[in-house]
Amino acid sequence: MQRYLRNIAVAVVVMLLGAIKMDGQELVSSTFSRDTILIGDQVEWGAKINVPKDLTLWVDTLLNPIVPGVELISDYTFDTLKSRKGGYDIDMKAIITSFDSGSYYLPRQVLYFYKGEELVDTIVVNERTLEVTTIPIDTATYQMYDIKGPITYPVTFREVIPWVGLGVALIILSYLIYRMIRNRRENRSLLGKPAVQEPAHIIALRSLEEIRGKKLWQNNKEKEYYTEITDTLRAYIEERFSISTFERTTAEIVGELETKELGGPEWEELKELLGVSDLVKFAKYKATEGENERAIPVAVRFVNATYIFKLEEEEVHG
Repeated sequence: MQRYLRNIAVAVVVMLLGAIKMDGQELVSSTFSRDTILIGDQVEWGAKINVPKDLTLWVDTLLNPIVPGVELISDYTFDTLKSRKGGYDIDMKAIITSFDSGSYYLPRQVLYFYKGEELVDTIVVNERTLEVTTIPIDTATYQMYDIKGPITYPVTFREVIPWVGLGVALIILSYLIYRMIRNRRENRSLLGKPAVQEPAHIIALRSLEEIRGKKLWQNNKEKEYYTEITDTLRAYIEERFSISTFERTTAEIVGELETKELGGPEWEELKELLGVSDLVKFAKYKATEGENERAIPVAVRFVNATYIFKLEEEEVHG
């Protein structure tokens, strides 16, 4: 605080005494990197100072604006130019600018030399005038024009072709999806050829073989084992005898099949298999090992017997 008050006092004295060298004070010339600038240009403002040995240079922080119309971009920076036996030279620079044309008087700056905490000397950087100009307008030939609208450019083929390609691709994709859905409903392939429908007994026998390979009942999955067997038989019966099976109970299916005049051991075995399946699935019945082992062979014999019976009927009526 004491240093700050002393600085203010010294600055006031310097301002009053002007450029007169007095009591060891001296006047240092300030410099511009350019004396004249255009509006918005930046210019370096500073001075070169010789600092005696064992002394420290102190400069007050510049105000912003420096004066009305002159803005401070960056405060003083200090570069040591040359060290000498009796001291060293310092180049101090600040960067300023202006956004209005005119002549601007930049005031003096007071610099302080300290030895430790003691103020031992001051010097003054003199005032300087900065000229800020603008680009002159030739009023003799100057002519005002209306504001131009947005510039439009013609659309090129290179810009259009990607969108055309995308549109064609979407049309083709939509058509393929439509064909796929329609052909699936008509039981055709994607190319429109009638899909080859495997005989019902082939589908059933393949499914039963897959169930056998899963070894479900051997891994304590009896309910899943009998469910897959009966679902396979229901699908086969529905296709072979044109009976709706998946919406009916076992008793209803058996009743419908009895009207088909089925007979033989395969028919009796099937009824027994369906009964055991219902007990396992709905009554938590624990099937015996023999019942589990016979389940798939019984289903296979029923499929083969009824399929052969169908072929014999076709030969008789053929």
